[in-house]
Amino acid sequence: YNHPTTSLTLPLHRPLNYNNTPLSSSYSIMFQSGIPYHETGTFKSHRTFLPNDEYGIALDNLVKGCTDILLLNPSGDKIFTGRRCVQPQPDWWFMGGRIFPGETPIQSCQRLLRRELGLDISNERFVAVCAQAFAFGMREQAPKDHGTTDAQFCYKVQLLNEEEVGKVVLDENEYSESEWKLPSEIIEGN
Repeated sequence: YNHPTTSLTLPLHRPLNYNNTPLSSSYSIMFQSGIPYHETGTFKSHRTFLPNDEYGIALDNLVKGCTDILLLNPSGDKIFTGRRCVQPQPDWWFMGGRIFPGETPIQSCQRLLRRELGLDISNERFVAVCAQAFAFGMREQAPKDHGTTDAQFCYKVQLLNEEEVGKVVLDENEYSESEWKLPSEIIEGN
């Protein structure tokens, strides 16, 4: 991150003041892994489950916020992928999903890794990769051909050892199978 008024380059994974010293711990949640999170006042989520017809209407009018996680094996040369069971991406994909109201992107990643793989990963292990947007031509909710749009924060996490790899338990409601893939295989669409 290059600050607009200085030539100081700040690393994305460790927020620093302008004098190159670490920010106080009260700022750590705001700049977790380089993605600023701002909360003004006290926020309390009023999230409720929407029936599919109401959720379909919401998808026609809103962009979903999502997080995806590139889960790397201990040697860092393969990425964990799962074959999703449902739209909008019923194919090989990374772990991830919607951000809930009031969650930071990393809190979303932590919740999703617990739910989808049974992993508890501390927040300092997440490294921001990119932020991007998607427009999918299909979705799970009717009318399916209306598609859906997402704003996505992508992070990477490298597993520490084979013991941690052994803790991975795939959520069968989300994914039908899983595979560790080389980045070149993903780029080639395999």
